[in-house]
Amino acid sequence: MAEADYMDLEHTGPGTLAGRYLRTFWQPVFRSKDLGPGRTSPIQILNEKLTLFRGEGGEAHLIAFRCAHRGSQLSVGWVEGDALHCRYHGWAYDGSGRCVEQPGEDEAFKDRVRIQSYPCEEYLGLIFAYLGEGSPPSLRRFEDFERPGVLEAGVPEIWPCNYFNRIDNDPAHVPFTHRESTLRTSGRLPGGARNLTAEETEFGVMSTVSSPGRPGFYVHFHMPNINQTRSVVRVEGSIEDARNLYVDRLFWRLPIDDDNCISYVVDLVPLTGEAGEAYRERRRQSEEAAGPSPNELAAAILRGDLRVEDVDPSISMYKLFWIEDYMTQVGQGSMAGRPPEHLARADATVSLKRRVWQRELKALSEGRPLKQWTDPPGLAAMNATTAG
Repeated sequence: MAEADYMDLEHTGPGTLAGRYLRTFWQPVFRSKDLGPGRTSPIQILNEKLTLFRGEGGEAHLIAFRCAHRGSQLSVGWVEGDALHCRYHGWAYDGSGRCVEQPGEDEAFKDRVRIQSYPCEEYLGLIFAYLGEGSPPSLRRFEDFERPGVLEAGVPEIWPCNYFNRIDNDPAHVPFTHRESTLRTSGRLPGGARNLTAEETEFGVMSTVSSPGRPGFYVHFHMPNINQTRSVVRVEGSIEDARNLYVDRLFWRLPIDDDNCISYVVDLVPLTGEAGEAYRERRRQSEEAAGPSPNELAAAILRGDLRVEDVDPSISMYKLFWIEDYMTQVGQGSMAGRPPEHLARADATVSLKRRVWQRELKALSEGRPLKQWTDPPGLAAMNATTAG
């Protein structure tokens, strides 16, 4: 296969190498709490349109976007029991994609009709699906996020940029991109440039960040598209929460299509009992606060209509971090339209991630074995109470 094929990390539609690789892993496709029993939702992931529904018994299912009869969109149908009925002529499909009802047709006809379906499992507040070929591997477990505390799946972040813009984000950006967040929480500007190193591990890439007079911290990238971090600023809730708490976080970066992506976020805050319930309520109020969305505010900044320094001081640090990252990553523009990069020493993480990805895509293109990644516990503890 031509070199350009395994160098292409951005295109993920069916048949692309990067798309095939991502499909060999379970990927999150929805927040569990956003899909109640008997509800449906159209989704788009990895350049494919699909239908997600939850049976009345509570099990989530992912099937093809359209009915096999006349091609109508299945998500506008209705759920009865554990099957989804097409709104056009009532054909019904179970979670395996098997047609189980065809009003007015011979009973035997439905047995000849089946649409695509994908296995689903739920974990850490997210619905995961396996979109690859053959039998799925075991769903990955993250023991760091099975500890006591407040576990929440955050609001999915849908951004108008390629998913690799988000994977390429590196720890070196923190004191510059997030200077306003740091100033608001600590009352002082962050330190300047930091020393950053990166190494390949059993789970992906570990970045180590250090600077004079400050303890070092680690950022863990789980192949192919998951970041694990600890933050002492980006905590959803009140400003005081951002000043006094820390959060362990997982981000899954996924393409919707080649120009848009979604990030699924899981947070674990080490609070239990009454303190945990009180924090959960502050978090809920912050998520539901009225006003422009982080995307709207960040887009206004990119247009020049607003400065990040002028964003409402009552906004949560979680949302301000969101805005700051959006400004820089969406502000990079499309992959095709970018000028040539000049990677430097601070880009060690970026360079290593790309090399590992390209190595795996080359192996996939040549039919060679892929590296089997493992996700050990204890990565969160490496940071003690520090973060970037």
